[in-house]
Amino acid sequence: MSYQEERKVELKVSDVMSTNLVTARPNETIVNVARKMAENDVGSVIIVDEKGTLLGIITEKDIVTRVVARGLDPRNTYAEEIMTRNPITIYEDATLAAAAEYMYEKKIGHLPVVNSEGRLVGIVARSDIIRIAPSLIEILFLKEAGTS
Repeated sequence: MSYQEERKVELKVSDVMSTNLVTARPNETIVNVARKMAENDVGSVIIVDEKGTLLGIITEKDIVTRVVARGLDPRNTYAEEIMTRNPITIYEDATLAAAAEYMYEKKIGHLPVVNSEGRLVGIVARSDIIRIAPSLIEILFLKEAGTS
């Protein structure tokens, strides 16, 4: 591994995460959630309560598999009906390599990021890791890093 690759592996989640969180409330329709994704060019929306507490997450895949594929009307389907409740999170001081490993193991592409108090502070997507640390692609997809 080159010095540059080694440095990228040492990056923390907080170095890569997006802090411009796109959020929605549980009572918003899927049409509104999808609009927010499109307007902000993101692949997921964090579902929060009025205090900003993390309740769930909805991804593009969720909309396809839980709404479109089931023939539900996105104008009459609400975030709370399809969101992944109590989503898996990662701490902001975790390494990018740990985040990549976690995403692979849990088969997820988006990880809400929390601080040491458990407060939502950002989100990291598989695409963020690939963009910043392409050396971690093996961990994200192949699980063969370290075997040569």
